[in-house]
Amino acid sequence: MFEAVESYRPHVIAALGDAGAQGLTVKELRARLEAGEGVIRRTLTLLLCTGVVREAFRYTPGARGAAPRAYTLAHADDTAPVVSSATALGQAVTE
Repeated sequence: MFEAVESYRPHVIAALGDAGAQGLTVKELRARLEAGEGVIRRTLTLLLCTGVVREAFRYTPGARGAAPRAYTLAHADDTAPVVSSATALGQAVTE
């Protein structure tokens, strides 16, 4: 499992970098990377825990239902704490 997450991590980061400020949802990432939902969600969880990715809600006026979560790359000037050790990376995946 850890190997799958590690192999998709650079692809998810590249896709989010190409997406710009609006970001991508899990469904859009699945379509771009042609990967399963589980590995995309686990990779995003790891990237969220390490502070590489931010989560926001994409509100569309007039749309019904819940606003989908969009993921974007975090900027260097963000004030949230960032976990940056290899040990924390391993703990984030195994916990």
